[in-house]
Amino acid sequence: QSLNAVVKSVSKSSFLQLAKMASDQHQQQQPGTSQPFFSMLNFDKMLRIENITRHLNWKQGDEDENWAKKAIDNLMKKLQKHDKSSLIRLEQALKSGGSSPSECVTIPRSLDGRLQISHRKALPHVIYCRVYRWPDLQSHHELKAVDTCMYCYESGQKEICINPYHYVRIEGVGVLPPVLVPRYSETPPQDEIPPAIRRLQTMEAESSNGMPDNIDISSGCLKLQGPVKEDLDAGYSVPSNIPLVQVPYEDVDHWGTISYYEMNNRVGEQIKVSAPTIHVDGFTDPLNNPAKISLGMFSNVNRNATIENTRRHIGNGVKLTYVRSQCTLFAECLSDSAIFVQSRSCNYAHNFHPTTVCKLANKTSLKIFDAEVFHKLLSYSSSRGFDASYELTKMSIIRLSFVKGWGAEYQRQDVTSTPCWIEIHLHAPLMWLDRVLTQMTPPKVISSMS
Repeated sequence: QSLNAVVKSVSKSSFLQLAKMASDQHQQQQPGTSQPFFSMLNFDKMLRIENITRHLNWKQGDEDENWAKKAIDNLMKKLQKHDKSSLIRLEQALKSGGSSPSECVTIPRSLDGRLQISHRKALPHVIYCRVYRWPDLQSHHELKAVDTCMYCYESGQKEICINPYHYVRIEGVGVLPPVLVPRYSETPPQDEIPPAIRRLQTMEAESSNGMPDNIDISSGCLKLQGPVKEDLDAGYSVPSNIPLVQVPYEDVDHWGTISYYEMNNRVGEQIKVSAPTIHVDGFTDPLNNPAKISLGMFSNVNRNATIENTRRHIGNGVKLTYVRSQCTLFAECLSDSAIFVQSRSCNYAHNFHPTTVCKLANKTSLKIFDAEVFHKLLSYSSSRGFDASYELTKMSIIRLSFVKGWGAEYQRQDVTSTPCWIEIHLHAPLMWLDRVLTQMTPPKVISSMS
């Protein structure tokens, strides 16, 4: 049975267990005995399978469900036919994750330079950078080869390097936000962890995982201007004689404000929410329910037929779950129609483009804000100055549209072009950022003539 057949037949949750089985069986096997099936797959191959599936959790909206697996299968066949040693080089590159130098992994260049996977043509290095590193990648204009790559696409040679770690992502090339569809759900915990236990767990994690030096976990404080151990910007350091100011994190009763929009017009009042679970639906519940927002109750004299039709399809809408003890927010689509979420916190956590839009189908759940991500970025940005820190306001604002999407695959390029959408402002991170900014030196002075 081929490696590809194993990839298709074994569920992702079983890979690590199977790898352990293969290793154990290999160690226990007696000389001269026949090898069981899984021991015939050596541990390195199992690692390669697990490494492959790790990158298959997301797909672009118009993508065939099995497109990524077909792309991998196509690559394995080409490498086995062209240069079997390339399989080892690819595996080494994937296992290192770019942490150590790797060699070129090449395939022959086709006549037009493109590769066809399931009736879809694209440049080979773009395909495999999408499969293995950036599911939201759209164009070769977003990629640049590293200096050490000898067979990069731009070199025009007869072979093309498809090593995903021989290319870097270029930001700000003017592409529309991509739309990604998760193949799994991220669900909130069933029970919130008591703060005292959570603090102990966090302190243990700090001692074992090397949390940044400038985080005072025991007091829940952030020390401004300290060096950041998690090196987000290699080679940057802060002088040790800079004074530190502690800025504590404080939770608030109302965890967020939700505003409803139709196209680029806000409709109704902004609603402050405090309940741990909020349902935003398209019905007409007239009661002042603190755990429910019925968009059917919002009136707008300028409403057009497109908006009216969209509102009729919102249905059960979305469930927002705020886990106060962890300061995380989850969104679950309850509507029969999809919802579309743009969250910079989520995008950063998954290494997506900052403006990526995630499409959630019915019963799909996704973590759309994570305090750990915000904590990490605030630690770093505070050492970079006022402007860098102020940019984090975007991390605390989440936009969510109902039924109609926007981005690279849609005629609507911005959320303000969608018929019905909401904007969520998270209070605790915004207030924390505000307290940080007030302790910092203001930006350069501007005048009315500048």
